[in-house]
Amino acid sequence: MSQAGEGQDAVDLIISDHRMVATLFDQLRAATSAEERQGLGEQIICDLSVHAAVEEQLLYPRARKLLSDDGLVNHAIDEHSELKQVLDRLDGKAPDDEGFSSGFTQAEQLVKEHVSEEETQLLPRLRAAASADELQKLGKAMATAKKAAPTHPHPHAPAKPPFNIVLGPIMGIVDKVRDAAKSHSG
Repeated sequence: MSQAGEGQDAVDLIISDHRMVATLFDQLRAATSAEERQGLGEQIICDLSVHAAVEEQLLYPRARKLLSDDGLVNHAIDEHSELKQVLDRLDGKAPDDEGFSSGFTQAEQLVKEHVSEEETQLLPRLRAAASADELQKLGKAMATAKKAAPTHPHPHAPAKPPFNIVLGPIMGIVDKVRDAAKSHSG
């Protein structure tokens, strides 16, 4: 997902992320080799971890302020929490491990439900409440934040400011070191 976001406003960036991860789930279902399934599974976990962190750090606090609807934002955060728990169980699993296929099916269903609610409720309301300039600035900030965001799920980490803003980039560094060590050893 690192390419998405350059020059997009916040709403378009989120929708672009949603489409990219849906494509990855489609590719995972169609993949025939274990190696391809492994890579796609890892990419889904990474992309969803980055996406959730950036929404929680930047999008949701802004939506909470502009929309004055804590219930809508809290529901989205709760959905992220449930998804992170599923992704955490999948993180590091091989395609032939028990629960790989069923876990990604469960993750995909959770993502579809979340995307549907976000794209029909939260994002349209956010677009109506924020100025085009504000959404553009938020999109730029989100694209920048993706570079430092965690690449693995952290279901027990804080999902709300200020703690997620402080810990998110630290977890991102730890994850990137972990990813680099894995790529050099494997």
